[in-house]
Amino acid sequence: MPPAAATAPVPFRKLVDRGISKPGRYLGQERGALHQPWEQASLRWCLTYPELYEVGASNLGHVILYGILNRLPGQLCDRAYLPAADLAARLRQQGVPLFAVESRRPLKAFDVLGFSLSYELGATNILEMLDLSGLPLWARQRADVPLDHPQAQPLVFAGGQTATSNPEPYAAFFDFMALGDGEELLPEIGLVVQEGKAAGLSRSALLRDLAQVPGVYVPSLYQRNNDGRVVPR
Repeated sequence: MPPAAATAPVPFRKLVDRGISKPGRYLGQERGALHQPWEQASLRWCLTYPELYEVGASNLGHVILYGILNRLPGQLCDRAYLPAADLAARLRQQGVPLFAVESRRPLKAFDVLGFSLSYELGATNILEMLDLSGLPLWARQRADVPLDHPQAQPLVFAGGQTATSNPEPYAAFFDFMALGDGEELLPEIGLVVQEGKAAGLSRSALLRDLAQVPGVYVPSLYQRNNDGRVVPR
């Protein structure tokens, strides 16, 4: 399993103090916020909206999926948003990774890290969040090990209107893409990942299993041929 230090909550009070603008963005104490026991979950999601809290937390689809995933047996779901410039600078200055708002755990401590890609320019915010999390930007750079391995990194995926309509410009950054409505698709993804994690499947083996789920696109299983079409490897 990953070292305890890598999954422990960040030093929140040292990061978010009176010098940070609008600290309520990062507290995770809103009405309806769910604080599930970390150690009791066999699969841990973090759904992120790559915008400031005020934009992301008001997105209805984001909130609906958060509620659905938190009702799945043995699973928990936390949230994260793009930090404002002052907190982003402090994270880099102190060498602390970006964290989820309820558990205050680093994003790299989760099993599955999902981004809402609702419009094209949001992609650069996703890269900023990955960088702040200490995760490789490119999917090919993430370790091909089981999810409970000490070197494991989350499965990083994107969903949303832009991901569904044209995933190719962003495909190299994601382990998989969730195409279509997430209300039915994400619970099925969760079941596959939960079973694959329990079986000790490697990242690549788990992605091959996910590729069998209708609506899941795994870019690493495809290549671009001479005429520019994307075809199976």
